Amino acid sequence: MATTFPWGESVTVLMELGFPVNPFTLDSASLGVLDTNALDGSLLGDDVSPYCREIAVTRGRSDQLANFSAGTAQFRLLNNDRRFDPINEDSPYWNSTLGRSGVTPRRKVTVLLDNEPVYVGRITDIDVIYDFNLSEVAITTSDDFVLLANTTIGAAFTPPSELSGARVERILDLTSVSYPVLTRSLDTGVATLGAYEIGDNTNALTYLQRIADAEQGYLFISKDGYLTFTDRLAASFITASAAFSDDGTEIPYSALSVLYGQEFLYNRVSAQTEGGTLQNADDATSQTEFGISTLALSDLLLAEDADALTLANTLLDRYKQPVYRFDELQISMNRLTSGQRLDVLALEIGNVIEITRTYETGTPASVTAFYAIEGISHGLNPNQHVVTIRLTPAEIVYAFILDDATYGVLDASNALS
Repeated sequence: MATTFPWGESVTVLMELGFPVNPFTLDSASLGVLDTNALDGSLLGDDVSPYCREIAVTRGRSDQLANFSAGTAQFRLLNNDRRFDPINEDSPYWNSTLGRSGVTPRRKVTVLLDNEPVYVGRITDIDVIYDFNLSEVAITTSDDFVLLANTTIGAAFTPPSELSGARVERILDLTSVSYPVLTRSLDTGVATLGAYEIGDNTNALTYLQRIADAEQGYLFISKDGYLTFTDRLAASFITASAAFSDDGTEIPYSALSVLYGQEFLYNRVSAQTEGGTLQNADDATSQTEFGISTLALSDLLLAEDADALTLANTLLDRYKQPVYRFDELQISMNRLTSGQRLDVLALEIGNVIEITRTYETGTPASVTAFYAIEGISHGLNPNQHVVTIRLTPAEIVYAFILDDATYGVLDASNALS
């Protein structure tokens, strides 16, 4: 049963700590039907939210040029009755037949807030803490990137030239990887990848991240546990999923940080495919003003040198000038209405949001801009719930509409597709 915070938000933490139930049983009238029972049975998640003292969820990447990291969640659980102690034979999670506890690594964990999933992962570490009369267990979890990070592609092979989405699917379908089909959400992709050999025992996650680098798309595990691959245009044709402001007109936020420096200033972009010729894109005006700052991309899986040059020019246009930008948005869920909470909880990596910042002095009096979500974190305890959203400027493009006065003009803001 869910636990409700004082401000009305509910939390459910399902941990599959028990042992399989309803296993397929030959000749059994109730358990002998495979469309209702699994061969090995199924694990039922036990809601441990009443024992949670702190929950911390972190998903996303550190910045727009980095690879996405595995999403993680940490839980501090009250353990005075030793129910979460893996050696306690009186625990409700102890299986006397097997002689071991169900509190063990790789068990699935799902976090729901107001019945909205915000994280799905697996236990990676269990630490029992004894402090006089108080016992706690610290459980660390990781999303299914942990599976891919511990999987290799196997024997060397050379895939055909194909779109990036098809390459992702090809890797996931390999017998040595066998990533579940039902938990994938893959875009087709717009980048064509070359027929380059993949070496023996290449790490599956590392190679998938190389595909995302070539596409300049997103590769991450979604908040409901799907391996998600989006192409480079995914965020360009979508509308804002939510709007935030500090003037009471939209969802309120508690803090907003600004980034304005050389962190993302690159006026020379070098891009090279596997075995290809180095392609350079330069902006002389920026180089004269700021000096040369180089972003180098090597061993790209792109099929042609021309594709590498196109990518270099795209990134040069994005990073040739320093940009004053909002970097991180912080939201106190305690202050929101139930509807506003649901809007925030529904947000996903790659979504676009609108942010308005107002000023008491100076000009302009307010700034409104669109940002794509690079990461989402939750910090929860019985006293507060803080959501932190990491941001990158969004480049919104609107679909071309024939004869429309606004969207019928092919320019930087409108595109055929």
